[in-house]
Amino acid sequence: MPFLVLALPRSRTFWLSKFLAYREWTCGHDEVLRMRSLDDVRIWLNLPCKGSSETAAAPFWRLVQEYRPDTRLVVVRRPVEDVVHSLLTTTGISFQEQVLWQSMRRLDAKLDQVEARWPGVLSVQFSDLADEATCAAVFEHCLPFKHDPTWWSAWAPINVQVNFPAMTCYGLAHADQLNRLARTVKQHTLARLGSRPVAIDGMTFQQEAFDTFLQDGQRLFAEHLVQVGEAPNAAMTKNLPLMRALDAIGALQVTTARSNGRMFGYLMTVVGPSLESPERVEAMNATFYASKDAPGLGLKLQRASINALRQRGVDIAYLRVGTRGDGPRLGTLYRRLGADPAGEMYSMNLKECA
Repeated sequence: MPFLVLALPRSRTFWLSKFLAYREWTCGHDEVLRMRSLDDVRIWLNLPCKGSSETAAAPFWRLVQEYRPDTRLVVVRRPVEDVVHSLLTTTGISFQEQVLWQSMRRLDAKLDQVEARWPGVLSVQFSDLADEATCAAVFEHCLPFKHDPTWWSAWAPINVQVNFPAMTCYGLAHADQLNRLARTVKQHTLARLGSRPVAIDGMTFQQEAFDTFLQDGQRLFAEHLVQVGEAPNAAMTKNLPLMRALDAIGALQVTTARSNGRMFGYLMTVVGPSLESPERVEAMNATFYASKDAPGLGLKLQRASINALRQRGVDIAYLRVGTRGDGPRLGTLYRRLGADPAGEMYSMNLKECA
């Protein structure tokens, strides 16, 4: 099982990453800086003989608890005022002091949460890391070994410091990706905290105007986008003018599933004349999502959309199997609906493929 040390910056986290790298076990430092997606976090937590000492990962503790509840956790506490003073005077970085105070207080509050809510967490004081007994407790909590006094004696007198300017430059260079991951984790966590099963029997299915769908579906869009690896606010970057134009001429069908007014699923379908025959009308499924809070909703939502397409005179519906999220599993659902395979769909990026 993995281990994590969570602390504020300037709390001997880099030293601990060296001290806890023992035998076949490795210990990283601020590994979160190299994470770009939820899959990166999940994969890292499942690597063998792995730990990390982190100064910015405390806000992700619920995600760690979801993916690896057996993670061994250590929290190192240092007074916020000491941390801020050290950052201002020893790192060579010019901080905005007010912003620094705010961010350190928020991180410290997350450490309070971890201490209160993570079973079996070990909490130690920064000042006590100078004592062998405290380091022995951290060593044995994180690693499957008894404390090694010789190992501690070798590391105790060594003062190792992370290259703070280089680490800061790396973080700034990848700020967009890191902020996107932070928003994704927040949305994922909020969705899990607010989830509760909903009975399918209480669900209503209807076709809605695009703008009504867009206004009411924001929470569900964010949930969907996170699951397919996009930023939770990416819905507003889609080609909304085209969707409105298609809706205005009757070429867009948006089927939704709601319970007590709240949207739990949607299926967007583009409808138009066929190239095969002027007498044929065809439809192609586009974006499709059914909340996991309503098990079994996806099949009923597809049927509601198909029934509506029949009523408007559509002859053939093409039901796409995607490659992201649960997309590859949709073939099974479509076969249950009575659909037959119709070849395969490929995409080619013409700007990259010469």
